[in-house]
Amino acid sequence: MQAVTIKLFFGFLFVFLVWTLYVENEITSRSRNSDNIDDLLESATRLERLLEFERKKIQELTEDVKQIRARKKSGHLTMEEMVSPELKHWKEPIPVLVFSCNRAQAVRDHVQKLIKYRPSKEQFPIIVTQDCDNENVKIEVQKFGDQVQYIKHLAGDKANITIPPSHRQFTAYYRIARHYKLALNHVFVDKGYSSVIITEDDLDIAPDFFSYFSSTRYLLENDERLWCVTAWNDNGKLENIDVNAADKLYRSDFFAGLGWMMSSKTWHELEPIWPVGFWDDWMRDPLRRKDRQCIRPEVSRTGMMAYGKEGASKGQFFSKHLAKIKVNDKYTDFAKINLDYLLPGNFEKKTYFEVMKQAVEMGIDDVAAFVLLPENKGKSVRVIYDENVDYIRKADKLHVMHDFKAGVPRTAFDGIVTCFINGVRIYLVPDKTKVPGYNPDWAVPPAFGE
Repeated sequence: MQAVTIKLFFGFLFVFLVWTLYVENEITSRSRNSDNIDDLLESATRLERLLEFERKKIQELTEDVKQIRARKKSGHLTMEEMVSPELKHWKEPIPVLVFSCNRAQAVRDHVQKLIKYRPSKEQFPIIVTQDCDNENVKIEVQKFGDQVQYIKHLAGDKANITIPPSHRQFTAYYRIARHYKLALNHVFVDKGYSSVIITEDDLDIAPDFFSYFSSTRYLLENDERLWCVTAWNDNGKLENIDVNAADKLYRSDFFAGLGWMMSSKTWHELEPIWPVGFWDDWMRDPLRRKDRQCIRPEVSRTGMMAYGKEGASKGQFFSKHLAKIKVNDKYTDFAKINLDYLLPGNFEKKTYFEVMKQAVEMGIDDVAAFVLLPENKGKSVRVIYDENVDYIRKADKLHVMHDFKAGVPRTAFDGIVTCFINGVRIYLVPDKTKVPGYNPDWAVPPAFGE
């Protein structure tokens, strides 16, 4: 719509210039060949009317362009002014960057899944990046032949990495941050790709993994308030999701990682200030996030394989949460779905209608009884929380993750966390009079555990 308006603008401008030259030539010609002052005055009058008409048209079109730009920036576009269909079909290659170290069997299983589900080798080149001196990993990758690319970096234990003495037990996190920077520079600087899907070798993959990422890529390009698309739902356990809504997507203030996509524009912003350790928590810091959001699914497009118990986090959250995340097993063709509802203005309007207009407010204890009644299937409720401990207690009763990163609850959008239990949609909603925004000081007291 915006492109069409600009074309009309220049079209009218062209007509205006042509008519101006024509009328000026007419006046000059008549002044040379006629002494009739009435003809000259008539020509001058016609020129003035034409100029006034064209001035109004140009002014109207200029205002239209300004309004459309403003609505696009805020997300408040009408259906006719959404992103054009041709721009939604992302044509540039999107490489999959697989991070590996010393888990040969994990790499094998992960890459096999990627090759099985990817629709095109050219559209989704697979790059396995390794920074450990584990020959078995290299052997497994090379077995795939030209189906994948392989890059090897100097091993982290041989690199000159400065680690504070108090962080010696976190050495792996410093090596991982270095590995990320090297590999992402390879993709964006050496190879010149415009985007990347980042995975790790312990992740399972859904059949529609590639459809999900390729169909949401245009949102990253057209929405300045988005900086990633993640395949992961932190609260994606079977008991907390609607498996029949596999096509349902959300915006979230929480950066989840674990299978995610970003653009080269974002990397060129982050690369000069990339941290030496703990890169994921660094990205969650408000100074880096800058109120930007990620797209995330109702049903995860990645899951954690058993190899995840052996990672740098030593299996933290693995048995209680990570291993229970449900991976989507039914193919959704996202290319056939209009995802413009995820643009910021549209999503905000949709969310607040569903939460504040459709959902019924009730206490957490009432919800526990409400979800057990079959006649309540298909209904929605909201539960208000007013501080971090209140949120933790209510999240625990719903069996969703109760921790915070930089004050943001996992999966939250404007503080709202949603789950689905026994056919009932439930929203944990902040009391805006007491919780006007995210508080970076919010943490989980030791008494509550993980």
